[in-house]
Amino acid sequence: MLSFLFRLIRTFRNEHGVAPNVLYMNDFHYQKLHESLPEMPGYEQIARFLKLEIVISAEAVHPHAAWVDPAQRRSARG
Repeated sequence: MLSFLFRLIRTFRNEHGVAPNVLYMNDFHYQKLHESLPEMPGYEQIARFLKLEIVISAEAVHPHAAWVDPAQRRSARG
């Protein structure tokens, strides 16, 4: 899972000229990611390690990376 995500992040950066700051994935993929990082007990540690906010969504059939304006992310949270 990690090698797939690192390729996904690198491809996004190469195509858009900016590193992604959000990773969308479903529960199954997040569980697989968590299993591949057993030394990281939770979401915050994994997100910090990847340097991405992780959004878990049932609609994310495949993991995908995105860049979301930080101001928009703050306003969406309330």
